[in-house]
Amino acid sequence: MPIDVPVIGARSAVWIASQLHLFFAAFVLGAPIFIVICEWWGQRAGDPRYERLAVETMKVVTIAYSFTAITGAAFGFVLMGAYSQVMAHLFEQMGFIFGLYVLFFFLETLLMYLYWYTWEPLAQRKGVHISIGISLNVVGTVVMLLMNTVGSYMLSPPEAGEAASLWELINNPTWSGLNLHRFIANITLGGFMVALFAAFMFLTTKTREDRAFYDWMGFIGNFIGVATLMALPLAGYIYAKEIFLYDAAIATFLMADKLSWFFVLQGFLVSLLFLGANYYMWMSIRRITGAEVYLGYMRPTFAVMWVGAVIWMTPQNFLPDLTTAVPAGVTREELIIPERAAFIGLMMAKALAVTAIIMFTFLTYMIYRRAIALGSIRWGEIAPQAQYALVFIPAVAVYTMGLMGAIRELARQDWHVYSVLRDTTPYWYTTSLAHTSIMVAIATLAFFALMAFIFWVGFKLGKTA
Repeated sequence: MPIDVPVIGARSAVWIASQLHLFFAAFVLGAPIFIVICEWWGQRAGDPRYERLAVETMKVVTIAYSFTAITGAAFGFVLMGAYSQVMAHLFEQMGFIFGLYVLFFFLETLLMYLYWYTWEPLAQRKGVHISIGISLNVVGTVVMLLMNTVGSYMLSPPEAGEAASLWELINNPTWSGLNLHRFIANITLGGFMVALFAAFMFLTTKTREDRAFYDWMGFIGNFIGVATLMALPLAGYIYAKEIFLYDAAIATFLMADKLSWFFVLQGFLVSLLFLGANYYMWMSIRRITGAEVYLGYMRPTFAVMWVGAVIWMTPQNFLPDLTTAVPAGVTREELIIPERAAFIGLMMAKALAVTAIIMFTFLTYMIYRRAIALGSIRWGEIAPQAQYALVFIPAVAVYTMGLMGAIRELARQDWHVYSVLRDTTPYWYTTSLAHTSIMVAIATLAFFALMAFIFWVGFKLGKTA
């Protein structure tokens, strides 16, 4: 008999534990990709800054890896206790996948510690050390693909049902889209978390040389984060198309029914991501010698992005779902966008708005690169507001990841495994946007509190003046 969790309930316990685990897992997968590239580029270009960036970031990853395992174990224990029926079904259908997951997770752990602790012993054999890092990333990606198999199966089990082969269970209709979206999102998170670490160190360091380095490190982390962020909307559309082709009823529930307002919030959050990234880049342009001529493009850029954000967040109507009756004293026309502005509420308008935001972000980056080519950056002299932006951006990114993860899980409605295993617990219902927002906020705050602890332990604890 499944057990409930006192005070907060089984769903909330599983929610927070799983969300924390996924946050840490995304970081320890995305950051090593960034780290290995930096180590390789530093060796090729002969720039010691890339080597230092890679070493310091890997130190954070090594500590965070322990929290990934701890939160994963907590998630597993709570899930097996509170939702034993679900786990029994998943093990029955995909026991081989879980076995492979354990094997590759063990291998990933070995490679991660081998990569970290051989950094100095293999200093003269960089090719071997980088090869270990590449192996770590390959194995880590396989771990992600295996767990995506389980998540995507719960939303889109194959039509063959229990007669489906193992490959049909793995390659279910939404597996490839989820893989693409998560892989890009993990790299985005890795870049922004590197920028967050750089901002933390910039604001707390005492020497001019360190401020110059962490200023540069924040620039590199933000560059990787923004570059991959621009690809995320396309990956999201591909994933959404796979869901629509699998079952249009899920797509309707997502985009036009109870979860439609979740996407309004998503549009707001993603707009904040792009605005924050652009703000940081324009603040960076200000400290480039001779870049004053480009500052006139700043206001028009933000004007276009604000208009795009407003269009992206505009709903077609102000009803919470398709079945809610019009409140007394209010006409239906008052809850629907006026006909002359109806186009703004359509997906075509929102797609154009997103495209404009991405294009102007790319334009900002091109201006940034041209200003650097014609002038010189005064590393370490950036305004503190830019560092606050590097704290703000990953905070919004992590919260957005949590919200979109919740949307994907809530898309199953009252099913544990869509159309296969119904949710008969007291928590079968779809949570409201307010409740979901609070749960995601709790997980996000807990994640950043733990990351602050990791930064403090890794780089501040035990240091003397």
